[in-house]
Amino acid sequence: MAASGGQKLVTLTQVAPGATVGSKWNNANAEVYSLHAWPVVASGVNASAEITRTSFVVHGNPSERELHYWVKNTGTTQVDIAVWAFWWNA
Repeated sequence: MAASGGQKLVTLTQVAPGATVGSKWNNANAEVYSLHAWPVVASGVNASAEITRTSFVVHGNPSERELHYWVKNTGTTQVDIAVWAFWWNA
């Protein structure tokens, strides 16, 4: 039976406008990922962020999986950025 889910991986704090920050999900426990980056801002603040790059690494046997990702603040204000992963397993 297929399973799906999502979880907040991290909140990147005080990301400057135009800056890109890298992070990883160690021991990732799902097969396929859809990543989303959402600025954490007060209502009415105009902010944006995007996932600019991803890579997936498998180590050893049994496998240990890591998902590496980079997030860019594409807005004009320093913000915290929440990164969420959504997955489905067949």
